[in-house]
Amino acid sequence: MGILSWFFRTGKKSEPIVKINGPGTFSIDVVGESNYQYNLESICGGKTEDSQNIVVTAILIHEDNNRYDNKAILVSIYGKPVGYLSRDNARQFRQRLAEEGFAGLGAICQAKIVGGWRRDKNNEGHFGVKLDLPTQK
Repeated sequence: MGILSWFFRTGKKSEPIVKINGPGTFSIDVVGESNYQYNLESICGGKTEDSQNIVVTAILIHEDNNRYDNKAILVSIYGKPVGYLSRDNARQFRQRLAEEGFAGLGAICQAKIVGGWRRDKNNEGHFGVKLDLPTQK
């Protein structure tokens, strides 16, 4: 899975977080961002004429109580939900964490927010999120 190291999240109680360093390709697409456009626009400071292309840190959170998928992995940026790993990617992610001895832990990785342009009232694009995670072994 790459080089993993411990970090700690702030909050009521500290939870261990694994830092995942990807290859710099941002090849893993987040899904469901259409439900979180308000959060993404807030994170980016609004839509721009030329579109966004911002690298930020994302937190990947196990959502075992998700009513649609008990293996869901929520993607959060600056404390705001922005989407999920796809069903297949969530399962692969969980499996690889378990193989590395980090089963059930949250993780952080780099993310790229793209899109979000507004050139006029009839020419507007949605935000998307891509993660920099290692691909298959």
